[in-house]
Amino acid sequence: MRGGRRMRLVRPALWAAMIVTAGTLLLTRVLRRPVAAWLDVPAADGGWALLAAAALVATLGLGGASLWHALMLPRLVRVRRIDVLIAGLGAGMLLLAVTIVALVAVAPALGRAALLLAMPLWAAGLAAAVLAMAMLIHARASRAAPAPGAVLILGAGLRGREVGPLLRRRVERGAAVWRSARTRRPDARIVVAGGQGPDEVRTEASAMAEHLERHLGVPADAIDLEQASATTRENLRLSRPLVTGPGRAPLAVVTSEYHAYRTAWLLADEGIDGTVVGAWTRPSYRPGAVVREALAVASDLRWWCIAAAVVLEALAAWLLVARP
Repeated sequence: MRGGRRMRLVRPALWAAMIVTAGTLLLTRVLRRPVAAWLDVPAADGGWALLAAAALVATLGLGGASLWHALMLPRLVRVRRIDVLIAGLGAGMLLLAVTIVALVAVAPALGRAALLLAMPLWAAGLAAAVLAMAMLIHARASRAAPAPGAVLILGAGLRGREVGPLLRRRVERGAAVWRSARTRRPDARIVVAGGQGPDEVRTEASAMAEHLERHLGVPADAIDLEQASATTRENLRLSRPLVTGPGRAPLAVVTSEYHAYRTAWLLADEGIDGTVVGAWTRPSYRPGAVVREALAVASDLRWWCIAAAVVLEALAAWLLVARP
């Protein structure tokens, strides 16, 4: 059962990988001659064009999204360390691109070396593009659970004692799913999950429950609270007793649309059967949110990512020596 759920999640990633690969190869074909002239290499050597295409996709995609997030920092409810890291990533990738262009203008060999040694970063940018495409494909293909017996809303940052804009949309979406379920499942429960962050004055779950009662008309006796979790995985794991068992299936998990794909993976990892429903997110926040998700996935798979980076850097160093 768990394997079947994972296979359904693998399909969007496979489609996304094919789309990004095809796009990169097409760009390689277009850039072949201009890159050969720019880097002072033979036009028949397509490897440099492929590397330049990957660098362009990574810089415009991952770097551009990170820079956009840096511009959005003043509009965030609260700026966390991860937000500063994303902004720094965008600035760093822009600086690297400018440095490579400048080096090529002065000494093409130095520019080629810098472009080659940054191969792990270009690979990370392509991986982020695959994730973004997979998230989009998953969102298009996903469907809400029919008349769920339990609706689980995942927490997010508060604004003082109240839910912030991002969390408010999750709560509103969750309430709408719950109301729809109540027409056929009068005993349907709504579960809010989220503990108290170090910079929050109360638990996210308590603020969500209060918003449901005061502003959305959900009765208090229909709401269950999970108030100890600090991560998405903990949201799901600690909420398990509240969303599983007799009368609680099927489960609908409500989170932000950009977060739905990774949440579905974590749901499968925890062995919980359920459908993830995405709440609308304002367009200006989405680019940075995708980068945040990419960094979260990289953290989940940190040892695989480190191993891949070491292999790519070793390959780059070998190519640099073998093909000066």
